[in-house]
Amino acid sequence: MNKSVFIEDLEYLYGKLVKHPLFLINEAELSQFDKLFHQTVSCIETYDNFILAASQLTCFFCDGHTNIELPYSSEDMTINIPCYWSGDKLLLSTDYKGIKRDAEIISIEDTPISNLVVLMADKIPHENEYLVKSRMVNYPYKNYHIFSGINLQSIFGKKDLFRVSFAFKGNINTVELPLEQYNGFLDFNDTNFINYDIIGDTAVLHLDTCICNDLYENVLCELVDICSQKNIKVLVLDLSKNMGGNSAVIDAFIKHTKTDEYRRYEMIDYSQGSAEYITRRTDIVKNEKHPKCFDLEIHCNVSYNTFSSARTFAVTLKDNGIATKITGSPTGGKPNSFGMPQRFKTPNYELSFRVSRCLFKRPNKDGDCEIALFPDCV
Repeated sequence: MNKSVFIEDLEYLYGKLVKHPLFLINEAELSQFDKLFHQTVSCIETYDNFILAASQLTCFFCDGHTNIELPYSSEDMTINIPCYWSGDKLLLSTDYKGIKRDAEIISIEDTPISNLVVLMADKIPHENEYLVKSRMVNYPYKNYHIFSGINLQSIFGKKDLFRVSFAFKGNINTVELPLEQYNGFLDFNDTNFINYDIIGDTAVLHLDTCICNDLYENVLCELVDICSQKNIKVLVLDLSKNMGGNSAVIDAFIKHTKTDEYRRYEMIDYSQGSAEYITRRTDIVKNEKHPKCFDLEIHCNVSYNTFSSARTFAVTLKDNGIATKITGSPTGGKPNSFGMPQRFKTPNYELSFRVSRCLFKRPNKDGDCEIALFPDCV
């Protein structure tokens, strides 16, 4: 492969990244970024080096919306191992090749999972460690997935079998797992993005993607009626599987509450080279209440996977006192962060990437320094 072609693509990436709002807010950061760029370019020899270099450049911004996107195809090689985080433990979400569901994955090639999280942080643009954990097991892009061939081979060398160790009920079992063609198990699924459960005097509304459409509105109205009929005391808005989408879901939900007024996120657009305030967090918004409103206590459940508009949703409810309790685990999205990315492709390898153009600040400035929205209880 022609090294000059790799460099041309990286220079294109660089040209878009230098327009990131970070450099308009803090010009001093640009010299450090230039230094990183020249270091990475000097190391390019192969396609894998190229992908790693591009990832390192996007990691500079500590921004989950400025990132490289390499979608899996059925031709890509991986270990199709479904898993999830429970605190600091990585657990199987189903039985897998004779290993029982909820067995803990403790190492790959004798490297502890905690060490691999640190290694993956150099590859995954992130706002906190929780987003690294989320993306390395749940994001359908092969450059982030810890079990993808591209990552396993870059860390452990070019081979097709990898030792994975599991712990279950006090026993440790180490097996060699082969790379196989990707079977789609990580793919985004928006078809069943909303549903609810009634458990005793609690209603749980599961919103797995932020989609504001007629179905969303109809489910909210339907659930208001059910909560009234069944004398439901608590509504839990479950955003634990929600990686984002359309922020319009937030205002639409608040209209179904008894809230009189609230404050939105502050949105500052830097796409034209200067700060343009779209909304300000000091502005008071009068709630145009829907005829059907929830009259009960509202909680919000979040996790490492709660990112982007879902994070904005949870923080808005928290900062305005609409959600009286936050449950689950820390969010993968930082409360104050960059977003509203523009999409691009490099000219040669057509590497897809995004670059944020806006800065978002939470309604309550007292929480500006928080690295995540943390639960009130686990």
